[in-house]
Amino acid sequence: MKIAVTGATGMVGGQVVSAALAAGHEVVAIARPDPERRGNTLRVGGHDVPRAAAALTDTASLTRALRGCDGLIHCAAVYAFGAARAAEVDQVNTDGTRAVIEAAAAAEVSRVVVTTSSVTCGSSLLPRARSEDDHLGVEPAPAYYASKVAQEEVALETGQRHGIPVVLALPTVVLGGPFIRLAPSNAIVLRYLLDPTRSTFAGGCNVVDARDVGAGHIALLEHGSPGERYLLGGEDLSWRMLHSLVADLAGLPGPFAEMPAASAWALSAAAEWWAGLSDSTPLTTREEASTVGRFYWYTSARAHDLGYAARPARAAVAASLAWLAVSPDLPRWAREGLRLHPEVRAARDLVGAPLAAADDLSPRPRRSPPAWPRRRR
Repeated sequence: MKIAVTGATGMVGGQVVSAALAAGHEVVAIARPDPERRGNTLRVGGHDVPRAAAALTDTASLTRALRGCDGLIHCAAVYAFGAARAAEVDQVNTDGTRAVIEAAAAAEVSRVVVTTSSVTCGSSLLPRARSEDDHLGVEPAPAYYASKVAQEEVALETGQRHGIPVVLALPTVVLGGPFIRLAPSNAIVLRYLLDPTRSTFAGGCNVVDARDVGAGHIALLEHGSPGERYLLGGEDLSWRMLHSLVADLAGLPGPFAEMPAASAWALSAAAEWWAGLSDSTPLTTREEASTVGRFYWYTSARAHDLGYAARPARAAVAASLAWLAVSPDLPRWAREGLRLHPEVRAARDLVGAPLAAADDLSPRPRRSPPAWPRRRR
């Protein structure tokens, strides 16, 4: 099967590409036009895949890019919190999805999988797992959550209107890599590494390894029922359980005190204020803090019936730490304080990079790469 993947440079999209290639499919990556990018291939997970340039707002270009494809997995989206990006989140996640499905129908693509989010199933005040039969209700709902609800509605309506089967993939909190931009999911782990108080929170979430989410998308494309929603999750954890995993794998103390929701909101407000002054992206927002105390727990039984499986939460956290440990998002002072567990070192796949031509080589000042922090004995 020839599969087109949007958002292939993202963490989920990149794993979808790798999973598709591993399953023997042919892949074409659809990426927005970039005048600085040369050639017709894109490097994804150690593989060079054909690249087609098309903006999500350009239906004609999308249609041309999708010609000859049997399936489409639409992973491209804006995953961000905060009022500053609310309009962008809504436009890309809804209007972009509509344009992509319309283009897929025009190109006579047979099936489409659209990546939404588990948050469309809502959350609970009590620790119970929700399913695809649940929906986001009257509860704290950042603009990103609302955009994902709208995306699902647009995807199903557009698919039905154009007669193209659409399946919805609902990942939970996706951890791991590789990533070129710090997503709010991996930022959850990063925040604990940077927190000198080693605090935790009430409530909890479901975490899953990005590699399993990638494979889950392929299972949905091959076997998912049109019009159905499929949660792609891993283990349900309280925040204290998740922070305990991070602490153990990173060689850090804690977690200690449980931070009240009001304190989390105040710290997020301070982070947004500082980000505004420094023209940077806040590590947390008041929108995210509004969800503290709730349980975002889910069951993936429906996807399991199609052969979906997920690694333990510990493996997902180790994968996140493996990438964060060498990421520029982790300051040097924090990196030097880590004592990484051997599981973290084993969690990151080594990906070969293509050798540069001799003519392209130029002398560069020697600089040591970030060192793997050593674990105390």
